Amino acid sequence: MSLIKPFSGIRPKKKFAKQVTSPNLSYINNYKLTKKINFLNLLNTSNINKSKKMLQSLYDNDIIQQDQSNHFYLYRITYSKKKLLGIVGKINLDNYDDKKILGHEETFVKRIKKRKEQLLKFNSQISPIYTTYKSNPNSLKKLNNFFRFKPDYNFKSEDKCRHELWVIKKSNIEKLLLNYLKNIKKIYICDGHHRIQAMLKSKKKIAPMVIAFPENQVNILDYNRVIKTSMKFEKIVKIISKYFSINTSKKNNKLKQNQIEMYVNNKWYMIKPFKKSKELDVTLLRKLILNKILNNKKNIDFVSGFKGKKALENLVNSKKYDLAFRLYPTNILQVLSIAEKKKYMPQKSTWFHPKPLDGLISSRIIS
Repeated sequence: MSLIKPFSGIRPKKKFAKQVTSPNLSYINNYKLTKKINFLNLLNTSNINKSKKMLQSLYDNDIIQQDQSNHFYLYRITYSKKKLLGIVGKINLDNYDDKKILGHEETFVKRIKKRKEQLLKFNSQISPIYTTYKSNPNSLKKLNNFFRFKPDYNFKSEDKCRHELWVIKKSNIEKLLLNYLKNIKKIYICDGHHRIQAMLKSKKKIAPMVIAFPENQVNILDYNRVIKTSMKFEKIVKIISKYFSINTSKKNNKLKQNQIEMYVNNKWYMIKPFKKSKELDVTLLRKLILNKILNNKKNIDFVSGFKGKKALENLVNSKKYDLAFRLYPTNILQVLSIAEKKKYMPQKSTWFHPKPLDGLISSRIIS
């Protein structure tokens, strides 16, 4: 029995695909809400009823439509000469967190509430939840064979990646794909914990749409923190110095595991723990630094490593924030290990790059 099942997806007509789909907002600089009918504006409008009308207009104008029968979908993302080969289908939420479908990251209550409202109002999941699974060289050869055919969609998006989608309609290929999927015994949630929790808390029978990538193709970037605090720099240094050495960081320093960089007063500092720890760098940062210098949990924001080191400097130099902390990326083996132990990383510990586009493949959450 396969953990991933076929479903009737919702797709844009090919001529509209590039126009209405969108990467995550973090990939777009200086985004401004427009009157265009696309998924970026739909997801980022503060008025949820307005967003619902925008989604309905995509159907009414025959821009998106639902497939009449169930299919698997293949999704390939190409970036920097690397490829991510994904299989899109639906999972049974009853299998979540029981040894078959595992999460790894803590969530924010407010964000879950927002996602729940959005999902139920739209009755749609706009993009698949990003998951991974363990693979081997033999299974990867089989997986590559599914992507030999001409895709139904093929274009570059604003994230500078090429996105390709296949709709599996031939029964012989579907049969081979089902045999391949039967060998996937566990699925690990990578990106989409808030949506999963929102579905669980809805208390409705929802089958989440997921995209599953082999774990050795998954790429994780650093996920950094910027802080607003009234605490004086001398006191911050005193707190940090209890557990870490702190020195001026060299220009263009390349971080390693068990190193954290801090930016303040136009300078970068290197922070290293005195004792080696089995805990993640992001956990040490939260436990030994952030929890001691933050009076209000709202005074923190999270910045994808995709934006680069300069983005952290700009945010602090603008006086919007006082400090920035740059982390070495959590690796996929750590993610799998944490998930299997049923432990959880702090919120926003991992930034998976690249991601599927919003709107290229969607699904109804309640039939």
